[in-house]
Amino acid sequence: MLDLLEPWEEEVDEQAARVQVLTGIRGFPYRPRRAEDVPGDALAALGQAVGARGVEDLFVVPAQARPGRLGGGRRQILTPASVLGFGSGGVAMWVGAPALPGVRVVLRPEQVAAIETEHILLYARLTILATDARLNIHYNAVADRELRPLLLSLRRCVAGTALDLPAPVPNAGLPYKWRRLLTSGAACLDDDDTVAAVAGALPVPRWGEAAYAAVVLTSRELVVLADPVHAEGAGGRHGVDTHCIPRARIEQVRADGPLLRVRVCGADLQLPLGGELSARVVQAFARHLPTAQ
Repeated sequence: MLDLLEPWEEEVDEQAARVQVLTGIRGFPYRPRRAEDVPGDALAALGQAVGARGVEDLFVVPAQARPGRLGGGRRQILTPASVLGFGSGGVAMWVGAPALPGVRVVLRPEQVAAIETEHILLYARLTILATDARLNIHYNAVADRELRPLLLSLRRCVAGTALDLPAPVPNAGLPYKWRRLLTSGAACLDDDDTVAAVAGALPVPRWGEAAYAAVVLTSRELVVLADPVHAEGAGGRHGVDTHCIPRARIEQVRADGPLLRVRVCGADLQLPLGGELSARVVQAFARHLPTAQ
């Protein structure tokens, strides 16, 4: 996977990273319970930026380090403490950069094109894509349960009005993990959401572990759930990648060889689902999405 260096991140040696990164449970992300648990002026700044009402609308990620982009363990990418704030005005990220702490990214609901997550064992990454900007944050997956309700509220805010649905597509023979995901919060905005889904195997090397993906259409979103095939040898299939796209903003969906291409808000999302599954998605949803053969 492509690991982009943010302007507030820096590559340092292992010793410098150890000085700034808290170990054990103190270094885990969290939902703060008191104003005193929020770094710097993040609470006030995020309230002003997007209307975060209080600590219940925040997600704190302490300073962390991950392997450098060139591999090996001697160089680390150091990320300062960060705070995500969610409110009626969208989502924003406050960064505790030593030189200039403050709000660095603000995305309004009407700007958001897709909300993407990657999960591999204890590694997680959230990316929120907008027309001309993005919010990207790495965090320990032990805190995913804390973050999930905030992301669900953002998805509901972004999703817009309900549209029509096709008849459900049979998916007999799917592994239990995928049958469960199709009715979970990963695919649905509400417990009573009706879904239509196209699922199947992903292309993997002949010697690789089997991998699956499901493309889910609800009345308000197109959601792609996929095994992390980019993590072969580093966690296997113990995780899931998600792409949540507001239906009302989709301009075109088409199969392009091994890719499912989704054009949304002027951006071209390229999802490597393989030629067979991509073609099935376009065929199944042709009457309910702006598709191109």
